[in-house]
Amino acid sequence: MSHEDAPNCERHEASVQMQLRTLHSDQSRPDTVVGLYECPECGYERRLPIRTGDAAA
Repeated sequence: MSHEDAPNCERHEASVQMQLRTLHSDQSRPDTVVGLYECPECGYERRLPIRTGDAAA
């Protein structure tokens, strides 16, 4: 799984790409997992949904 589309940290003027730390699934939305991203410079964490292609059957 590639995550080049990771978000930039909102707390920096320059672009600092966040790093994916963990993935979490939601039983009520099986086609979506939530990624926990962390900024390598300041430690700010952000959760964003990540679409998976498994639900399109």
